[in-house]
Amino acid sequence: MHAEHSAHGAIAGSCHTSEQTAETASLSSALDGRLSRAALLKIAGGTALAMLTASALEPIAAHAAAPAIDPEALSGAPPAGYVCLIVLDGGRPDYITRNLPAMPNLRSLLTRSRVYNRAWVGDLMSITPPGHAVIGTGSFPKNDGGIVNWDWGIHSTGKISPTTQALENYQNGWVFNLIKESGTPTLAGVIRKKYPEDPVIAGSGAHFHAAGPLGGPDASWIFSYTRISGYWAPYTLGTHAVPARLLHDPSLRVSLPSSNNSTVPLTYDPVPLGQQDSLVMDFAIKALQQHRPRAMLLNLPEVDAVGHWSKRWYAEAAIVYRRFDTSLGRLIDAYKSAGIYDRTLFVITADHGMIQSKDRVLDRVSVVDQIKSTLGESSIILTNGGGSAGPTMTSIWLKDPANNARMAKAIFDKRYDNVSAIFYMNRSGGGNRYELAGVENGSADLVKTYRYMLSTAAGPTGPDIAILLRENARNSGMPEMPGRHGGADWGSQHITLIMSGPGVKIGSSNAPARLVDIAPTIERFMGMAPEARDGIVLADAFQRPHPSDVTVQAQQDTKTNVYVNALAARARHDIVLARQGLLPNTIPADEQPPIHWMRRLAVTAAGVGVLGGTGAGLAKAVAAVRRQASRLEWED
Repeated sequence: MHAEHSAHGAIAGSCHTSEQTAETASLSSALDGRLSRAALLKIAGGTALAMLTASALEPIAAHAAAPAIDPEALSGAPPAGYVCLIVLDGGRPDYITRNLPAMPNLRSLLTRSRVYNRAWVGDLMSITPPGHAVIGTGSFPKNDGGIVNWDWGIHSTGKISPTTQALENYQNGWVFNLIKESGTPTLAGVIRKKYPEDPVIAGSGAHFHAAGPLGGPDASWIFSYTRISGYWAPYTLGTHAVPARLLHDPSLRVSLPSSNNSTVPLTYDPVPLGQQDSLVMDFAIKALQQHRPRAMLLNLPEVDAVGHWSKRWYAEAAIVYRRFDTSLGRLIDAYKSAGIYDRTLFVITADHGMIQSKDRVLDRVSVVDQIKSTLGESSIILTNGGGSAGPTMTSIWLKDPANNARMAKAIFDKRYDNVSAIFYMNRSGGGNRYELAGVENGSADLVKTYRYMLSTAAGPTGPDIAILLRENARNSGMPEMPGRHGGADWGSQHITLIMSGPGVKIGSSNAPARLVDIAPTIERFMGMAPEARDGIVLADAFQRPHPSDVTVQAQQDTKTNVYVNALAARARHDIVLARQGLLPNTIPADEQPPIHWMRRLAVTAAGVGVLGGTGAGLAKAVAAVRRQASRLEWED
């Protein structure tokens, strides 16, 4: 059981009142890098805020390089022996700041944590499979097997790749082989290399497409949940069997209900709100008690479902987060009971953010029609991928990449609503690099930022044309699903990142930490030489960082601060223009709301009534004329 912990700290990031709109929330107050002192004291119950330094209350500025460290001072806290990584799928930072007063266990953890105010995805696309592959490898999508999207076009065949959205492609090993054959090290593999006798596990609820890339080919075993014989129950993902005792534990499954008591469709959250994530945490607790994994890599999918589908967005997110807090308390107690809490590194993060956009759209159908009318009906391999609902960017694979430049420029010249910039892949000379087709009123820093982000996907599987959208805009299609992510917009990119455990430097940081930096930072905390290909060690998370890590982070921060500042500035600008009605926004045909059958019936009935009334009136008039005519006398 968990008593209320008085808070000695809070996230110095976004904080919004309930009256603020979802549009405002998508650009959190972390853009100016501070909570008001009054807000902090309110959350803390008026106590001293020991973990927050004065710099946490100042506006965001370029992250200063850490001071040089004497190598002899590196004999600090022993390395972490265990790690528990929790990915809140679609976890916007403001979900926490809105609910922190009702999350005693997280508040307590934060008093011993490093909190990254400006953590961001830092690559494209900002969706679940690529995000979890980046977290699980420390490599960008172009280097981790090419997992850039749900699926992608293959130029050599002119066909669409197998999809990461299909369970069969995990059970037959296809996704795991992509990562393995890329040669990139995995976090699970690096940990198991040091501790070959101990398991490293991964798991999720419904999101097998998160747990699979997160654990990768080197996890000891991976679990996920699905509908099994009337139950929401766990199963083995991939070819490494989950222990039968866990799979058959009756406490780790629930009967499927007829309602989940939320506005999220049962298809996407088949149990009462918060229960799906709780089962994942319960499974992890049982796994800890029975097998003591060296690392547990967990995905909690319900936040994403709420963000995509909820008609009461923040209210239902609050339910999920408060239940997560209860589960977090039980998980922490389990680590304490196992006697390894003080040796465990806890990392809480997200794979992407989320925006809700009901009517700011790019007319995707018109873009596709323009390409087909120019290049031919069969000129496109794939647009977006992953189904009919488009993300916050448009990815297009053409059959002939020789058409990339002229088609991208032609699309930009049409000046479609809600476009920020368009790039195309230059594949000449056997290379893969993105070139600018055009940008709408964007700064040089914004273009530089977009180039960097697209470079993370600039491999054989990267899209031929990338249309990056303005803040809070999405592709047209499936208007009943308001929540989206996937692009370079700040709402999709801004994420939660919290670290707590042995050797962690307590306080907040404005360093622009990325998903790709998580794996090498964990490896360093566990006393290993980082093997990640593209990420860096977040040296400022350490009480006594390695001097070389300090230098590398200072150099990286100098570059990536420019990127984060550019995205934040674009977001602020777009939100102001949208509020003032200065961003053109034509609603395309596939977004027009259908007429409900009852409305159709009412209109038809009204029409019949009008016609009936008119007919009756005409009949009376004719009868009257006839009566008058019968009384007329004709004269010669």
